[in-house]
Amino acid sequence: MLSSLRFRLALSHFIPILVLVPLFSLALIYLLETRVALVNVANEMAVQAQLVARLTQSNWQAWKDPNQSQPLMTRLQVLVPAQIFVVDSQGRLLVSSGVAATTQNVPVLSLNEELLRQALAGQASRQTHSGVNPQTNGVDVVVPVFNENQEVVGAIQLSQGLGQTGSRLALLRWLVWATAGIGMVLAGLLGFLLSRSLNRPLEQLTAAARSIRFDQPPPTVLESGPSEVRLLAHTFNGMAERLYELEQGRRRLLRSIVHELGRPLGAIKAAAQVLGQNSGNNGEVVGELAGGIDEQVDQLRLLLDDLTLLAQSEMQELALDLKITDVGALIQAECHRSEGKLRSKEIALSCQVAASLPPLQVDPVRIGQILGNLLDNAYKYTPAGGRVVVSAAQEGAGQNAPIVVRVRDTGPGIDPADRENIFQFFYRAPNQTRIQEGMGIGLALARRLAEAHGGTLTVAEGDGHGAEFVLRLGSAEAKER
Repeated sequence: MLSSLRFRLALSHFIPILVLVPLFSLALIYLLETRVALVNVANEMAVQAQLVARLTQSNWQAWKDPNQSQPLMTRLQVLVPAQIFVVDSQGRLLVSSGVAATTQNVPVLSLNEELLRQALAGQASRQTHSGVNPQTNGVDVVVPVFNENQEVVGAIQLSQGLGQTGSRLALLRWLVWATAGIGMVLAGLLGFLLSRSLNRPLEQLTAAARSIRFDQPPPTVLESGPSEVRLLAHTFNGMAERLYELEQGRRRLLRSIVHELGRPLGAIKAAAQVLGQNSGNNGEVVGELAGGIDEQVDQLRLLLDDLTLLAQSEMQELALDLKITDVGALIQAECHRSEGKLRSKEIALSCQVAASLPPLQVDPVRIGQILGNLLDNAYKYTPAGGRVVVSAAQEGAGQNAPIVVRVRDTGPGIDPADRENIFQFFYRAPNQTRIQEGMGIGLALARRLAEAHGGTLTVAEGDGHGAEFVLRLGSAEAKER
């Protein structure tokens, strides 16, 4: 799934949102708590502290007696949500929310000593505590308490943490996270839609590339989407059109070559036959010349057959005339047809066909072309005095076992790196370029014809002495199934 372009495009839109939105949400919550919530709490507490200070002015003597001050503190605690500390003019804690103080001068850690000194000097002050941990965030407000002579007789400190305003902060956090979550979902949907809009033209290009057949005009891809994708589609349309024109030109050239060479070859072959029949006094020389002409004409005829098949480059265009054929007899006939040519080069030919081979539903002309190309290849690369062995037998037991035809020569062999390349059109092995005969299309056409019959044509792994081609064909009964 990660290899899909659509999925990667969607992730490219969604991952930045997935990373940045939570970070921005955390920063926003922090700012709202420390810069908004704390300020609001501090303002409210300042008002509450002034009210508490006014109440204590008329009852200041009561604060010195914990038994009298504690009930008042309890009533204030109901009205004021913050924690209340009452200190005297010496900075000693007299009473706090629900806790009575002793008369000993014992420092209390919860008191804000810096603000307390300012309050005892007659100045009201406040201080906020903000940090990464919300539990430590809070507000301290300290106001002085005056007697009737406007003398500072003590101070009131109100302390409140953000944890005590949990309901408001919880709602605030919920709103921020809900907004962030909705934003991420919308970002994911938008990323998916954008990736789909970008991926659709590429899918159309891929489908068009797969559907190209050079026997008909190529399909035109709709030029839509971003400018880069439109440019790609425009370039593809132009390339497909040029390839189609080049292919049509190539086919016209092949057809012209076949047509133009076919007519003089027929005339030359007929003249050679007449010359051989009317040799006269120089019968041996003329007969030899006539035989050479006839042999070269047959070689050119084989080349023309290959060119005709090459003109039908798409396998679906190869018209096969399938019929039940005696493959053993067909192999014997092809060996007999090539025997004279091989003997002229002092190459021994051995044809070993197993008895009782089952019939095959094949095109005998095309199978003959495969065997003829393999024997012609063996003729070109086998040196004088060499040997070519053609064998045919069933591979495995049973009537439906495939038939395997092997053509082995004693030539220079085939390099392992070239065993697949030799089945490409117009390929010539680097160490065999000294062989000038042929155009490098016989083996490629032989493999395509074998595959058109549902078989295979491969090169067996040899010992470096000669080459062995293996043709596998299924039986007629197996093919019908």
